[in-house]
Amino acid sequence: MVSKNHIFRHIESYAFDENLIGRHMVFIAGPRQTGKTWLAKQWLEKKACSQLYFNWDDIGARQAYRSDSRFFESPARSVGIRDPWIAFDEIHKRNHWRDILKGAYDIFGEEFRFLITGSARLDLFRKSGDSLVGRYNLFHMMPLCVNEITGEPISSCFLQESDYDAMVGAFKKHISHATLPETSEACESLKRYGPFPEPFLKQNERFCRKWHQDYISLLIREDMRDISRVVELDKIEALVFLLVPRIMSPLSMPNLASELEAAHSSVRSWLEQLKRLYLIFPVSPWSKNISRGLKKAKKWYFFDWYYVPGEAARLENMIAVYLYRTCQALTDMGYGTYSLHYIRTLDKKEIDFVITTDNTPLLAVEVKTSETRLSATLRDRNKWLMDAPTIGVQVVGQKGVFKKYTNHTWIISVDKFLPCLA
Repeated sequence: MVSKNHIFRHIESYAFDENLIGRHMVFIAGPRQTGKTWLAKQWLEKKACSQLYFNWDDIGARQAYRSDSRFFESPARSVGIRDPWIAFDEIHKRNHWRDILKGAYDIFGEEFRFLITGSARLDLFRKSGDSLVGRYNLFHMMPLCVNEITGEPISSCFLQESDYDAMVGAFKKHISHATLPETSEACESLKRYGPFPEPFLKQNERFCRKWHQDYISLLIREDMRDISRVVELDKIEALVFLLVPRIMSPLSMPNLASELEAAHSSVRSWLEQLKRLYLIFPVSPWSKNISRGLKKAKKWYFFDWYYVPGEAARLENMIAVYLYRTCQALTDMGYGTYSLHYIRTLDKKEIDFVITTDNTPLLAVEVKTSETRLSATLRDRNKWLMDAPTIGVQVVGQKGVFKKYTNHTWIISVDKFLPCLA
């Protein structure tokens, strides 16, 4: 594995690509403690702009703004380079932050570049139609992936191919490579410690356990207050732990509301708040042209599968995160609108995950801990997927599994599958 002091994050390869962003502001959102601040500082250092990092949690930055709304101008001009980069970290916690950014961009957008990092509120305003539209590109920074840990440079993902045959060819090429020992080691460590940089790099059980306990507490007791007026924090904390044994199944809102002694609307709102804080994410059913298919009930997963005990549930959650981050990365890179779904019929026939782009299925995935016989629903997936040509993959936790079947279907080990994803 790469040095514990430095892991190159793949987002850097495309979030600052001028062919993609033009002169827009770069917004990087994602879960707390994924390395957004570290990335911002590294980027500024690379651009000789280290002194242009401003954290709005720092009282000094806030006081500087109150004294002079253009407080960053003189330091930016003083670096003596063209297009200096300025980073505003955690500015979303300040009232009227969008107006602050709009003013800065409209005045200095032709001279300075702006990098904005944060979490929940960077996503919130996208639906509000405010005046920042057309001035920024939003990217999502997820926790660590296998290829980042092993030091593999970012490469094209088979799912970005626009032609089905090219997609199949790219997938075959990816999985034909021998699985390296460091890749298997990284997968095992990820499953054990979770994907967040600090506990993963520490790789100490006691530290990891304490870190994850504190993370939940900070998220609910502090970050929740930044994005909402919710006061029933104890019930939200209870909701988090009630989700753990439910991650492999569509969520029954009535049952959950009953256990929490809360209204359905309250539970839905709490789930949405936890989603905005990047603690959990939903996977919606794919029901297009599927008779007797579930149409509404979502499955919910944790961004950090460490919270999910049990080998089968943790493996499924881990795969869900990888597929979800791949959808986000490919969408962020401009290859299409990628979405993650599942299929389940009323008679309980199910495909764990389906990736679509622009409403067309591309990839169907089943997750098994050790079952090396091909899943019947994966084998017969065409009946659920409108006969759309797809790749079918059954991912197993067992090492050394690599089997090929008809209709571009494979059973492969998790350490062979994960490096194929973005």
